[in-house]
Amino acid sequence: MPFVPRPAAPSQRALAGLIDAAIIGVLSGAAVVTQVSFRGVVQPLWGVLLVMLGCAVVPLAAFKRTVGLHVMGLEVVNAHGRALDLVNAGFRELIGRGAFPLAYLLTLGGGLLAVRFGVAGDRTLSFGFGAPSQGAALATVACAVAFVFSLIGHATLFSRPDGRSLADLLSGSFVVAAPAIPEPTDLEEFDEHRAHQRRVLRNVVLVELALGLALFALPALMNHGGGERAATKVERLKLEAVRAKFERDPASGSLHAELVQLLGNAGRDAEAKEVTARHAQALGVKELDREGRLRERFAQQHDRDTAQQLISLLDEQNRFDEAREVYLELLGPTPTPPQLVGFGNWLATAGRTDEAIAVLTQATTLDPLVPLGQTLLGACLFRAERYTLAREHLELALADDPTDEDAADVLKQVEAKTGPLPAGGKRDLKRQVERWKRAR
Repeated sequence: MPFVPRPAAPSQRALAGLIDAAIIGVLSGAAVVTQVSFRGVVQPLWGVLLVMLGCAVVPLAAFKRTVGLHVMGLEVVNAHGRALDLVNAGFRELIGRGAFPLAYLLTLGGGLLAVRFGVAGDRTLSFGFGAPSQGAALATVACAVAFVFSLIGHATLFSRPDGRSLADLLSGSFVVAAPAIPEPTDLEEFDEHRAHQRRVLRNVVLVELALGLALFALPALMNHGGGERAATKVERLKLEAVRAKFERDPASGSLHAELVQLLGNAGRDAEAKEVTARHAQALGVKELDREGRLRERFAQQHDRDTAQQLISLLDEQNRFDEAREVYLELLGPTPTPPQLVGFGNWLATAGRTDEAIAVLTQATTLDPLVPLGQTLLGACLFRAERYTLAREHLELALADDPTDEDAADVLKQVEAKTGPLPAGGKRDLKRQVERWKRAR
């Protein structure tokens, strides 16, 4: 009796596809995790393809059905109601239904994310697919086109009376209600049919075991044979990514610190020292360039902001004399008392106490009541262990401003060395301050 296909309802096919997709998705995730756990980011695409072979292609070629089709009571058969051969089953599932293009595009997207977050090198764009960059680009375009055609092909089953999709037409398959062909009623034929089913089942079990071994055991064997574990590979790839960034900007302090730490964690101390030397050299070149630009701008504008930046840069490099020359050039030939106080404070901060005393003395001579002049001069004199003179200037500062806490604090330390100034001396200093105020 000739075989007459009974097309399956689209809703049944859709539910069967969802069941199979869920199973393949879970097993594919396990395959990727296994590959990454044992070998780092290597070849998850091949693991996904092995899952598809084991869950879709082999069951179709052997039993006419996958798990989803079995649950929904459907079968995929050829024009004679028999199971598809392995080639047509593979073509139908991997190409016709878009499984291979989708797997490639998903693993490519995973590779791009891995590169973006620093767990893969720049060449791992196909997430371990291993194709050259131009080949990977061509494969990406081809897979994108094939996947779009597969989506269009799925829609054809709604417009055809036989319910066949483009994948069915290309592979010569039909999706029908099970069983496509009833089991034989003759006892001898039935026994032969059962024996054939047992042989097929045995062969399928062997094939599935081989696929499972290739999927889960092979990465472990590769790792045992000298492969790189995931944590080690991720650290290496991260180190390579940071090194590449450092090579582009060796003066970056953050990249230098991160790269030195990664090299230290890997026990590569000699390389860490080389990186530090390279960073210092790059910083020197960068600072020299910055210094040149600041000097040029200061010569043109002679502004305070540029001078302060240049002074700070020279000061950080312990080039104090050059910084002082810039400061003096900024002050000009006739600095005001407040400018001299600022210069004296800078000298004192730099540890040039004697020079600071000379400058602050000049400032307070020009204007005895210049803000902070007497306080800073008293503090510098105390530091130079000229306690008596320091006490006098600090008393003058407090006579001018009794709320000057800095002057009061230093005066306490001075009085611990000299004792307090007699009351008559304090009165004389206060009268002196009053005369200076009236004279202003």
